[in-house]
Amino acid sequence: MDKDKSSILVVSDSHGNMPALTAALSWARQQGMAGQVDVMQNDNLAQGAGFAAALFLGDGGDDLAPASAQAGFAVPWYKVRGNLDHDFSVEDFQVVEINRKLFLAHGNRYAVDSGGHTIAAAAKAAGAEAALFGHTHTPHCSMVNGIFLLNPGSIGRSRIDAGHTFAVLDCPAKGPLSAQFYCLVQKGRKIEVREMEI
Repeated sequence: MDKDKSSILVVSDSHGNMPALTAALSWARQQGMAGQVDVMQNDNLAQGAGFAAALFLGDGGDDLAPASAQAGFAVPWYKVRGNLDHDFSVEDFQVVEINRKLFLAHGNRYAVDSGGHTIAAAAKAAGAEAALFGHTHTPHCSMVNGIFLLNPGSIGRSRIDAGHTFAVLDCPAKGPLSAQFYCLVQKGRKIEVREMEI
């Protein structure tokens, strides 16, 4: 296990689309994402070798447990509440440390439809190096005022021609953050995962 490099599954906006979410989680399990990284949240090291992280950025939080069970995806989820989620025990935002501090929010409270300046400022104020968000249903990756911004798009209700999307964040202990995007492609009754460019 390389503790200096972490691959993190980033998903948002499933909106009840269980087949799509399950397909993405099955793919992640098959890629061996489980068992890669140790996770530290709020300065408390999660004990046990081989933790991998998965981040859910809102709107469909109730989908995670059944889709994870169906896909055999046994990875801890870090999630935030979206504007259509009704579980108020889930926070609107949180800061997670997985090699680097990551600011997680759905995005609706940070004007992400109008650009990334507000959420970048919130991430910087929280001491994070990156802001991960959903809400727009459109994949996005950029730097704003020194903050790495990542939106995986929507795994359940895409607003782009490529279809349902998610991302994998490469989060090394040192060096630049980067992300790779993936889309789901329907092939008969089977859903395939393909790498994509944005």
